[in-house]
Amino acid sequence: PTTVARPPRTHDRRRSRVGVHVEGLDDIMVRLSRCCTPVPGDEIMGFVTRGRGVSVHRTDCANAVSLHDQIDRVIEVEWDDDAPGNYTVGVEVEALDRARLLRDIADVLSEHRVNIRSCTSQTNPDRIAHFRFEFELADPAHLDSILAVVKRIDSVYDANRVLPGDRKSTR
Repeated sequence: PTTVARPPRTHDRRRSRVGVHVEGLDDIMVRLSRCCTPVPGDEIMGFVTRGRGVSVHRTDCANAVSLHDQIDRVIEVEWDDDAPGNYTVGVEVEALDRARLLRDIADVLSEHRVNIRSCTSQTNPDRIAHFRFEFELADPAHLDSILAVVKRIDSVYDANRVLPGDRKSTR
């Protein structure tokens, strides 16, 4: 039988995958919270979980605000500018409904090399289409340019990042 040697998991490996540095701790699992999907540039805070390492939240996340009651488990974290990573971003798009609209939006996202993880859509009786996308983005600095291109799609009139508390259109 063939044996494959795998390199040990190290802090540097975790940092490169997540892109967050935990002050004072070298070998701890770090994960970006799905409730607020922080990306570089957002103000963040860390929370030491039970058995799951450090959970990173946007400071304006409702869950993060409630965690401040457990101040002994709040920890300082910062973005590691030298570490590449994949970041999940929520985006809402509003448009006048038409044939092939979803395909056109998905094509634009694909052309910008984002990995669409989920999409929900709903069209109201007034023919307004609401889309909610979650996608992975290697460089969050490109988000504004991606949103600008999406807004130029025929019949799209708005496209914005979903921030905590913004979950309004597709339920």
